[in-house]
Amino acid sequence: RDQGGDQPFESRYEILGELGRGAMGVVFKARDKNLGRVVALKSLPDNLREHPTAVALFKREAQAAAALNHRNIVTLFDAGQEDGSYFISMELLEGKPLNAILDRVGQFSAHDVCLLGTQIAAGLQYAHDKRIVHRDIKTANLFFTRDKIVKIMDFGLAKTIEEVRKHSTMIGGTPYYMAPEQAAGGEIGPATDLYALGVTLHRLVTGTFPFTEGDLAYHHR
Repeated sequence: RDQGGDQPFESRYEILGELGRGAMGVVFKARDKNLGRVVALKSLPDNLREHPTAVALFKREAQAAAALNHRNIVTLFDAGQEDGSYFISMELLEGKPLNAILDRVGQFSAHDVCLLGTQIAAGLQYAHDKRIVHRDIKTANLFFTRDKIVKIMDFGLAKTIEEVRKHSTMIGGTPYYMAPEQAAGGEIGPATDLYALGVTLHRLVTGTFPFTEGDLAYHHR
């Protein structure tokens, strides 16, 4: 392995630029040296390495997510670690996440929300049929491509981050979108994603959330 240089994962990936940053990590544009294709490479948060259970879960969830093959779900190519850092590589998309588009337009028409919602629901149905629950459906995890296709991102990652948060002061999920059973630490299932999808559609068509102040978990409950 090539241990030199300042960029992560140099032994397999050539970093071409940075695409974005968020709570789930940094996303790079990179070239896979083994396969010769350009991918989106997500470097996961460093606090993952502090939780052995989360590391094992990450690998298992990444394998499950890689088995998802649907036009409305981002294709995951690979997952692994190098020098203690964890990463996933996925198809490189052109377009913007829905939260970025929403920031610009304010809200979508009901007609457009129906078109977007149908695609998101199709992707979720496919995943749920394979017994995989996303756990963190929200506008930031929904990517709208230049071909007008909605792609659900970060399948398999939300469960890992949730495991890390159990051992810290952070709360899993995103409070504005969170189903009551998730906020209460209860059993998670397909209905959890459907609840978050409902909040997402509300956000897209109105430009705001159902609840924005006070005890959000109480209001959703």
